[in-house]
Amino acid sequence: MPSVRSTARRRGYALGALIAVPAVLIALGVWQAWPFLAVSMALGVPLGGLRGFVGASTVAALALVLAAGQSSDGAVLAGAWVAFLVVGLAVGVGSDARAKEVRRAAEQSLVDRLTGLHNYAYFVDALPRECQRARRHGSPLSLVIFDLDNFKAFNDRYGHDAGNRLLALVGQTLAAERRRSEIAVRYGGEEFALVVLGSAANALVAAERMRASVARLRVPVSGGEWAGTTMSAGAAAYDPRLDDETGAGMVEAADRALYASKHAGRDRVTLAPETRSLAA
Repeated sequence: MPSVRSTARRRGYALGALIAVPAVLIALGVWQAWPFLAVSMALGVPLGGLRGFVGASTVAALALVLAAGQSSDGAVLAGAWVAFLVVGLAVGVGSDARAKEVRRAAEQSLVDRLTGLHNYAYFVDALPRECQRARRHGSPLSLVIFDLDNFKAFNDRYGHDAGNRLLALVGQTLAAERRRSEIAVRYGGEEFALVVLGSAANALVAAERMRASVARLRVPVSGGEWAGTTMSAGAAAYDPRLDDETGAGMVEAADRALYASKHAGRDRVTLAPETRSLAA
């Protein structure tokens, strides 16, 4: 997605064109062509966005200047304006369409198609960013890693189609249960992760809520039956005194807590021992 800085830069270009084009026309002695350019710009914005604005105004200006140098006939000016306005709008619309396609492809590359959640590629960028923010502002940050219990056995018994349906439903559930400030991702396979912009206590509450919701899920399987499974989780808090800005230590702590949940009987959430002091 375009950043605030890049959007401001494009608006600056457009404003520059708005100021520079009439100045150039006046300097060249064809200032009377400005009304034509005003219409070009007015049409360029809604039809071609900022690129259409710049494209239409620029090519129309060049066309008018060239035409004015050849003839003072208004019909020539008008004809040149129409021809080059079409070219400018086409350039603007085409450029915007390509830019939107690039943004769409970039966004889709960071989304897991099966579950609809962000994917691991998104996670590895988002976690360091949140860690750096937590360190800079002294704000709490926590991580939960989830793993579906006995998922291989579920796949072996009911088939991969049923397994995919279950994964998709789990993803939908996590997306529905997460708070707006929380980042839910498909970590890989049957593993999921939740970045919580809060303390370990907040993470435990969120993880328990999601664990309970997943335990109630059922998907249709062969023979007209409905089946589901449970989910284990491990939670850890980011400690800027011990962890670096990548959050690698927090990931390892949450992963160890997850396996502690597995060994303790599954279908539960465990807080990493080394971060229990940060649970308040």
